[in-house]
Amino acid sequence: MVKRKFDKNQTKLGISTLDWNVPKDHISRFVGDFIEDVFPLLEIDEPKKKKRREPLPLDSMLKLLVYAKIQHIDRTSIIADMARYHDIFRFVCDDIRPSERSIQRYRREYGRYFEVLLQMTLKKAFDEGFTEFNHVAIDGTIKKAYNSNNNTISKKETKILVDYYEGRPVSPESLEKLHKPAQRILEKKDMSDEDKLELLYGIETQFTFTGQDRIPVNDIEARFMKGKKGNYMVAYNIQSAVDYDTKLICAINVTQSPTDHYELPAIAKKAIQNVNTKPKYISADTIYLNQISLSYLADEKIEGLIPTRKQSKEKIGKLNENPYHKDHFEYDYEQDAFKCPENQYLHFYAKYTEPHKDSKKPVKVKRIYNNYNACKNCNARTKCCASSQTHKTITEYGSELQKAMNHKMEKQKYKDEYAKRSSVEGPFGIFKEQFQIEKEVVVGMIKTEERINLDALAYNLIRLYNIKQEIENTTEDLEDFCESTSIKNQLQLTATIF
Repeated sequence: MVKRKFDKNQTKLGISTLDWNVPKDHISRFVGDFIEDVFPLLEIDEPKKKKRREPLPLDSMLKLLVYAKIQHIDRTSIIADMARYHDIFRFVCDDIRPSERSIQRYRREYGRYFEVLLQMTLKKAFDEGFTEFNHVAIDGTIKKAYNSNNNTISKKETKILVDYYEGRPVSPESLEKLHKPAQRILEKKDMSDEDKLELLYGIETQFTFTGQDRIPVNDIEARFMKGKKGNYMVAYNIQSAVDYDTKLICAINVTQSPTDHYELPAIAKKAIQNVNTKPKYISADTIYLNQISLSYLADEKIEGLIPTRKQSKEKIGKLNENPYHKDHFEYDYEQDAFKCPENQYLHFYAKYTEPHKDSKKPVKVKRIYNNYNACKNCNARTKCCASSQTHKTITEYGSELQKAMNHKMEKQKYKDEYAKRSSVEGPFGIFKEQFQIEKEVVVGMIKTEERINLDALAYNLIRLYNIKQEIENTTEDLEDFCESTSIKNQLQLTATIF
C-alpha cells in the first residue's frame, strides 16, 4: 500500500456557500427562515453609530441568540467561538463575527423582543392550523435567583448604612457589628457613595413592598420562597400557560409572589394577548381556587377547570384514612348539605366573612354545616367527634362561584377535560433539565422574564419544527405507500393527502 504524502502548503481553489454543510431539513434553516419572516414585523429602529463601524445586523444576532439557546448554549464566550468556527452557527448568523461583549450587549438591550417573537410562534401555529388554543393549562414553579441565601441584609442594617451615607452620625461600633453582606457594601471600592445610596434606597423600597425581614443584596427584587423539598431559597415565581394541542408555551410571567394563589388573572391575560383569542378552557390546580381567579374567569366568560383539594386528593388516592374525616362527607348540591358516612345530613347553619390579612384581597367567606340532633343520637359519635365536641361541624370556605366550580368538577365531562392539564408540566421539566434555567446568570425581575422568554421562544421553535417534521414524514410515508401499492397492483391510484 502506497501512502501519499500531502503538501501542507498546497493551494486549492473551490467554491462553497455558507450552507454547504447544513442538511436541507436541519432546524437551523427553520430558525433562520422564521426570524427573517417575522423580523420586519418587529419594526425595530436600529441605532446608527457615527464615526465608528456599522453595528452588527440585529436580525443575524437574533438568529444567533435563538439558535444558541436551542443548542442549550448560554455562555457568551462559547457562542462567540461557535459563530466564528462552527459551520452551522456561521450559516445561521450570516457569518457575522460578534465578540463576547457584543453578544452580551445585544442580549441585554434587545431582550424585550423575545416575548414578541414568542407571540409570532403562536401566530404561526394558529395560521398553519396546528391549534386553535381551545385548552390552556396554567401552572407555576420557582427559579433560584442569582443570590445566595446568606447574602441578605436586614432592615436595621440598611437604616445604619443609609444614615452613614446621608451624613448622619453613626457610631463606629454599629458599623463594626454589621454582618458580612452589609460590610461588603461598605467596603466596595468599585462603587461610588451615590450608587451605594441608590442601592440602599432600593432595598428600603423592597422592605416596604414585600414585607420581608431580609432583602437579598445581589438581586433585591427576589424573595424567599419555599421549594418543593420544603427548603427556602431566594427565588422568583415563574408562571406559565401551555396550549394542550401543541404543547406550545403561550405566556410567561415572572412575579415576586411566594405562592401561586392569586397569579391566574395575570398569566391568563398575557396568554390571551399572545394567542389573540380566548381559549374555551383554562385549567389550573387547586392552589388557584379562590375568589379572584373565579371572578376573573366568570367576567371573561371562560370555562375554568379548578378542582377542590378533596377532588385532587381523590384523583391521586390520598384521601384521609379515617372514614369519619371530612374527606368522606359527600356534598349534596340540591340540598346544600353534607351527607356523613352514617347517612345523616349536616345542613347549612350560618355564613360568616373574615377580612383577609391583605386589605387588597377580597374577604373570606366561611360557611358552617352541622346537625346537632343527628349527632346527639348517633352511635358513631365517639368515632366521628373529638371528646370536647357535642356534634360534628363542617366548615367550607368560598363564595357561590366556588360552589358552582366544585359542582362542575364533579361531572365526568369536566374531569376528562381537566386530565389534559398535565401538559403544562412538560415545559417546566425541559426548562430545568435541558435549558438549565437555574444556572442562568440574570439579576432583576424584568431581565429574568426576558431570559425565560428566550427559553420559551427556543422551546416553541423546537416544538413547531418537530410538528412540521411529523406532518411531512407522515405525508411522505403515505405517498410511498400509495406509490408502492399502485406499482405492485398495476393500478392508477389517485389520492389527496392533507
